[in-house]
Amino acid sequence: MSEFQHGFQVRRFKPWKLWLVVVLSGLILWFFFILGQADQSDQLSSSKLKNMALMSQVDELESRNHRLVIKNAQLSTTSLIEHDAYVIANQSLIELQKKLLEQKEELVFYQGIVSPKDVELGINLQTFEVKRTGKNGVFNYRMVLTKRGKGAKKVTGSTKILIQGEDQNVRKEYLLSEIDFEKSELETEFSFRYFQVFEGTFSLVDGFMPYDLKVEVVSTTKKVKSFTENILWARALTEDS
Repeated sequence: MSEFQHGFQVRRFKPWKLWLVVVLSGLILWFFFILGQADQSDQLSSSKLKNMALMSQVDELESRNHRLVIKNAQLSTTSLIEHDAYVIANQSLIELQKKLLEQKEELVFYQGIVSPKDVELGINLQTFEVKRTGKNGVFNYRMVLTKRGKGAKKVTGSTKILIQGEDQNVRKEYLLSEIDFEKSELETEFSFRYFQVFEGTFSLVDGFMPYDLKVEVVSTTKKVKSFTENILWARALTEDS
């Protein structure tokens, strides 16, 4: 009996140890909780600072972009104004040049008509112009013959106009009277005391590239010489065509 009792020990329950473990566990958990909050607070503060820096950069970029847009608009307006001024000035210059050319042509024309008495009687090819009509290969032409020299005597004769060029590298020429829409022989004859104007419309064959005009003026008036004059197509083709 004594041996049985000797193998067992009776211990008293001490609840304060259990509370101590609970309290220590709670303190440890609270410590880690506070530590986590502090770390999150630091991260949040860092994120806020980064966000504020980015917002500041965005504001600066938006302000800079706004200034650039305003500057670009000002430059565009200035450039547009300068361009318009250039166009207006250029148009005015072209108009003045055209008026000056017209005045020169009129002066030459009237000088050809009112010739000095000691000038030999003869005929001048005053003008030969070709203008596009807007239709492919169709042109208007205008030729002016004037008389030079003394007296009121008429000069008579006829004209022959050849348009020379190439078609697929082959040299060709066309008689204007044959391709003129009117095809009137009377249009080739002249009889005038001061000047005569020839006008008409002609059509060129597709593929034909003109480069030269050959104008033959045949006089039937005594002491008035016949002559031939070559005119480059590019020169006869007026600028406003």
